[in-house]
Amino acid sequence: MALILSFSVNTAAFSTEHANFSIVYDNFKIPLTTFSIFVMPREGIEISIAEEDRDKKYVIELNGKSFENERSFKWQAPAKSGYYPVKIKEKNKNGSGSEIKLNVFVLQPAHKMNGQYLDGFKIGYYPNIPVDKKAYYSKPTGFLKIEESLLDLNLTPHFKMDQFVTNQSTKFPQYIVLKESLLLKLEYFLEEVNNVGYKADTFGIVSVYRSPYFNNKLGNNTDLSRHLFGDAADIYIDNTGNNWMDDLNGDGKLNIHDSNLLFDLAVKFDQKEEFSQLQGGLSSYKGNGVRGPFLHIDSRGFHVSW
Repeated sequence: MALILSFSVNTAAFSTEHANFSIVYDNFKIPLTTFSIFVMPREGIEISIAEEDRDKKYVIELNGKSFENERSFKWQAPAKSGYYPVKIKEKNKNGSGSEIKLNVFVLQPAHKMNGQYLDGFKIGYYPNIPVDKKAYYSKPTGFLKIEESLLDLNLTPHFKMDQFVTNQSTKFPQYIVLKESLLLKLEYFLEEVNNVGYKADTFGIVSVYRSPYFNNKLGNNTDLSRHLFGDAADIYIDNTGNNWMDDLNGDGKLNIHDSNLLFDLAVKFDQKEEFSQLQGGLSSYKGNGVRGPFLHIDSRGFHVSW
């Protein structure tokens, strides 16, 4: 442990950015002060206050209006695709209180694709899902539109929109698939990494979403890569700012042994009951001269490694 701490460049204390209460959405308990959800046009949305936090009153600020409730809030997503900020506040007598900023993104429906394209961005064709895999794979019904104006927006406390931009194009808008489960896993795993002494304000990201078109262009040999379905990320720790995995084990080399340390932590993470909903695939990859070693994680719903 001393070796880890002595190597760390970032000495500032890590802040988990948790509110004084949690909300529940789609069976996920979310304590983060900033979070993002992805819904279809006119989809019904329900946000509940976690059971242990229902002894207080809360206010939701939505579309310029405030609504007070004690347990849950229900509303219908707008018909127009786009970004809609929402705030859920703990109501105190003096007007202060903890709050959760919820970014609601209304997706662009997949049925609006023109062949392989959506608004000029090439997505390609999604593979047919075998019957025996339909419990964990489904073709996306909508896509998140990334506009250049949103790049600095925090999707969660420690991850910004610009970290999820694809390598497919430098032009905007881009369209991606992104799952709430992946955002939660990235945040919680970042907390675990900091808890054991690897200091990191965020993860460097090699790749998150890859369209079927781009996945095939890269020569990947699977049509069912989790990157196509929005719940996978290839990550590394980069406190030096050189876009390369740090020397986590302090041996003076930047290689797969560093990503293996993250792999071991990720295995332990998946084994914890509190994170059982976020279990997924894990693999450690070595550098190739273009990019350094990294860890693949995903939140497919069951643990597997390769």
